[in-house]
Amino acid sequence: MNLDMTDHDRAAIGQRILDCCLREDIRGLLGQARPAALPAELAAHWPQPPEPTWLCIDHLGCGELWLPVRRGAPLQDWSAVGDRWLRRQGDSVHLEQGYRRWLEHLATDLDAESLALFADYVAEADCAVEHRRLCREAYATHANGLGEILAEADWGRRLLGIDRLASYLDHPFYPTARAKSGFDAAALQGYAPEFAPRFRLHWLAVPRAILEQTSTPPALWPGFAAVGLDPALEASHALLPVHPLTWPELDAHGVPEGCLRAPHGALEVEPTLSVRTVLCVEDPRCHIKLPLLVRTLGARNLRLIKPSTLYDGHWFQTILEDLAARDGQLGTRYVHVDEQHGGHAAGERHLAYILRRYPASLEQASLVPVAALASRLPDGRLLVAALVERFHGGDLMAWWQAYLDLLLAVHLRLWLRYGIALEANQQNAVLLFEAGRPLQLLMKDNDAARLWPSRFAAACPDLAPRLAELRDERIRVDGMQPLAEMFCTITLQLNIVAPLEAIAAAGLAGREALYACLRERLRACLDALEGEGVAVDEARRFLLDSPKLPVKYLLSAGSLFSKEHSGAADINKFYGYSAANFLLDAAPCPGA
Repeated sequence: MNLDMTDHDRAAIGQRILDCCLREDIRGLLGQARPAALPAELAAHWPQPPEPTWLCIDHLGCGELWLPVRRGAPLQDWSAVGDRWLRRQGDSVHLEQGYRRWLEHLATDLDAESLALFADYVAEADCAVEHRRLCREAYATHANGLGEILAEADWGRRLLGIDRLASYLDHPFYPTARAKSGFDAAALQGYAPEFAPRFRLHWLAVPRAILEQTSTPPALWPGFAAVGLDPALEASHALLPVHPLTWPELDAHGVPEGCLRAPHGALEVEPTLSVRTVLCVEDPRCHIKLPLLVRTLGARNLRLIKPSTLYDGHWFQTILEDLAARDGQLGTRYVHVDEQHGGHAAGERHLAYILRRYPASLEQASLVPVAALASRLPDGRLLVAALVERFHGGDLMAWWQAYLDLLLAVHLRLWLRYGIALEANQQNAVLLFEAGRPLQLLMKDNDAARLWPSRFAAACPDLAPRLAELRDERIRVDGMQPLAEMFCTITLQLNIVAPLEAIAAAGLAGREALYACLRERLRACLDALEGEGVAVDEARRFLLDSPKLPVKYLLSAGSLFSKEHSGAADINKFYGYSAANFLLDAAPCPGA
């Protein structure tokens, strides 16, 4: 093991954790800390010329913590310079470093439940360091073959290669997203997209009386004989796919009576960026989403499949397709995958699956999740630079405007006209690049959207009766704020600001020009909607008048605190208003 690189990984994860704690105002870091110059008597203990600005944190009960900070990140007032700080306790001064010590200070005087959660998060951070190292090694082994992935003739290989590039890049905001808690090194190498594995699914024969399937399984499903079971069982049972990593855990989580384990695997698959969603080698247009007993983006975010999502995801698919068919401004801008088929055994979250079938019209298109735009090719370029060169004549600012117009036209329209906000994060927001075809979105996995029923019913009275079909009550909201918060934290911050910052950091375009274009296109989109008679005042107030914008508080809600402490009803939709509004004309440009 290269200790220097491991130390580098540990420091990088440490800085990300410190940054996130500042962004989410953990333990009142922003509200109670004060910016100041480092006192002269402390400067002698700092091993390099001190930064001009420091936060003095003296309310945690562990003495004074002096943390060097800078302005520059788009979603927070202060960012950590590194993962080191000074601590003054009485007359003694110590140089301290690392996320373990930092989290120890933040946990001072907390209750026993919170202390246990902090200890779990330290383990998650350790996992992130190790998985970051393994991911880097995987990139060195596998990335060289991805240099010309956009020229790959085989559609499925092109899709997987682009997903693989995205898998090597960290989540822009959640600091320990690299950790797949529940995966050891062997599991990563055998089942994670970074390592380009191929494997067969396991199969459970489930009594038909307790298996609910939303439609007929696809033709590629194996027969009973192929998985080593008596074909006569087909009269009473049906086959349900199980991920190889979930297979050995079935007994611990419960297998309904009458189920039979098939002795042989069948159906070769490869993991996509989602990890738990796999591509069928026999038919690359078919992807299967499977439960995994792994936690990502927080200690309580177990990647199982709630049976209601089978129905709610398909509901949104059909509604979005209906809207595209009747609204020309949407119909030219997106297509949706078919998510009609899925199944679950006795309502169990670890015994469920969703099948996604991609449209046949996409064989010539390159499918690029937003998560891949800032991925680095083996020659050092960002993937977005290669995409712009290949499909947009090398004019990055022209592509940027087209990209903004696409995302804003779709998501502002869904919010303001139809009362819908999609949780189309960087993994699920997929761009269609094809020569001679305007930039479009591919929609999928929209089971966690937010919908304001009264607005939807006013816009589509004929579709209003279908609101009763929604199963997850959290989807329905009563007012515009949840829609605005999702638009801000998903479309604006994850899918626009994060790529913008990567493009600027790579020197592909100036940060000021990118933000100026964002402000101009946002205003133009709102003006166009208003010209159609759509009320846009709420968006103008929320986006263009508010001094602060919401930030998703993933660390607070998903890792460090209980729901009782944080007040989070939904750990994936818990927000704090601590982001300076970079959309204001008078706002300083982040990074300036």
